[in-house]
Amino acid sequence: TNTFPSWERAQPFNLCAHNGEINTLRGNKNWMRSREGQMQSEAFGKELQKAFPIIDEFGSDSAAFDSVLELLVVSGTLTMAEAVMVMVPEAWQNNKLMGPEKRAFYEWASCVMEPWDGPALFTFSDGRFCGASLDRNGLRPCRYYVTNDDRMICASEVGAVSVAPETVVQKGRLMPGRMLLVDTEAGTIVDDEQLKLQYAQQYPFQQWIGEHQISLDQLAPASDEALATATALDKQAEVRDQLLKAFGYSGEQLAMVLGPMAAGGKEALGSMGNDSVLACLDAAPRLPYEYFRQL
Repeated sequence: TNTFPSWERAQPFNLCAHNGEINTLRGNKNWMRSREGQMQSEAFGKELQKAFPIIDEFGSDSAAFDSVLELLVVSGTLTMAEAVMVMVPEAWQNNKLMGPEKRAFYEWASCVMEPWDGPALFTFSDGRFCGASLDRNGLRPCRYYVTNDDRMICASEVGAVSVAPETVVQKGRLMPGRMLLVDTEAGTIVDDEQLKLQYAQQYPFQQWIGEHQISLDQLAPASDEALATATALDKQAEVRDQLLKAFGYSGEQLAMVLGPMAAGGKEALGSMGNDSVLACLDAAPRLPYEYFRQL
């Protein structure tokens, strides 16, 4: 999807295959690129530089996901299932039914890697573990059968493979944020909840977050003195505060745009078109970003 077909983009890749599309792809690529300057690895040492760029700029979204997954697994940083949990998290922020340990794991994971959100269904294997994971949007189908001869059949649609009904001992649909995992050496299907709880209890994630993360409600409120000297957000603000004028902010911008953003936490909406003069033709000073337009 959204990619011109070519042989080098054919699936599956080294560790995974993927059905759907990754809508956060541009952000995922930019963040991985920014991390390359700080990456260190005991497994690769100085040879790590040869792996850059981690993501091929001309590859597909599936190839980008595979490259990052491979980096996390091959470097010994995370196990296969753990890496998929970090990259494709559940919807944990507002889930009151999720346990505190698993919630802390996902909160920690959100600090080290942004989610690769779809709608997308990911399948993956490292030779021993073989599994599938559906992103938290849950907009891609995944059906599976377990037969009495110890086979699991997983596909986007029922009927992709002919299966005699009398041989089916279990069947189901992969739910949003859930993982389907088979340990081929042990010959077992790994329980999703038990697997994720095991990783959530591996390290004191709650303690790490409490010690190192600062939330907005922990910041000291503004003093009365600071509030008394604050500039009122109205159309005469740039007259009273020369710094506003020096940096190109008008009283109208403060009153119509910045004021509502500060008060309501969201950008003000308007139904009228923007008929202001183009920045390149305006005699008055303008902000740098006003010289650019998205068509």
